[in-house]
Amino acid sequence: MKALVDFESELDKTKAEVLAEKTRIVREAESIADSAKANAISKAQMQASERLGKARAEAERQAESIRGQGLSSLRAFEASVSARKKKAAETVVRVLLGEMK
Repeated sequence: MKALVDFESELDKTKAEVLAEKTRIVREAESIADSAKANAISKAQMQASERLGKARAEAERQAESIRGQGLSSLRAFEASVSARKKKAAETVVRVLLGEMK
């Protein structure tokens, strides 16, 4: 009978150890999962930031190119207007002086 009591006592002790070990393993797994999640989020944020930086730089290059084209077109337009104003002024002067019919 004493052997049975000792066996049950040992069995209860083993069950408690298994439960404690199970709890420890679950906590450790949760910790590893949380760490992996944090690492994945951090990596994703770094990649997103890198992509955003590249996109921003490309957009700035395109904007500068467009700005340069706009300035070039504006200068050509201003030169054309100036030339036409000069020609119009010369025509008005000739008409007023009677050089043209």
